[in-house]
Amino acid sequence: MELILFAMISLIVIVALLASRLNDNSFPFPFEQKNAIFTPAEKNFQNLVEQALGARYRVVNRVKLSDVISVRNGVSSRAGQAAVTNAENKYLDFAICDRESMKLLGVIDLVDTQGRGYKIKKDWFVGGALEAAAIPHIRIKVKANYTLDEIRACINSRLLGNKAPAPKMKASVIPAPMVRARSKIKNTNSVGVLSSAAARAQLEDQPMSAMSKQLSNQIPAQVAALPH
Repeated sequence: MELILFAMISLIVIVALLASRLNDNSFPFPFEQKNAIFTPAEKNFQNLVEQALGARYRVVNRVKLSDVISVRNGVSSRAGQAAVTNAENKYLDFAICDRESMKLLGVIDLVDTQGRGYKIKKDWFVGGALEAAAIPHIRIKVKANYTLDEIRACINSRLLGNKAPAPKMKASVIPAPMVRARSKIKNTNSVGVLSSAAARAQLEDQPMSAMSKQLSNQIPAQVAALPH
């Protein structure tokens, strides 16, 4: 009888312990599923970057710093382990890679000044590590009205090293006799572009061919000199 009573008490104690474990905050798996993987700012910015870059590049979100750098040779084991530990705890918001080779081309961190203030202060360890590894890195402030052209121009110039196409400019063609080569001897009175009166005077002082006379008669009275 006593043995049965002891077994029942032991069973009650075990059940009570298990129940307390389930309700305790120290339970080893106190997790639940998130409603979304990315924040609204991350989702919108990634969509914008992917549209701006096109199919040639791949945008990877939330990359661990230790995944893109490694400790170089010649570093002591103690210093190397400390650096790796720091890198393990750092994350980069976006990594731009070549779609075919997946070669890393540069990384982007978002700076959100609203709410809790995300990455407002520049992380000296992240910046120093990326600079030492020669990985291009830019920080972009979260803003609602970015355009595709702005994002494309920023990434091309700061990360990918691509020069933006030169803007098309309308300009008038200057007749050849009005432009002369600069003299190799320094002369403060010589200029590269002549006024219409000076050009007509030079043509009158020199023997003119039929073509030169015709061109002289066609020179307009007012010609604006282009900056040079």
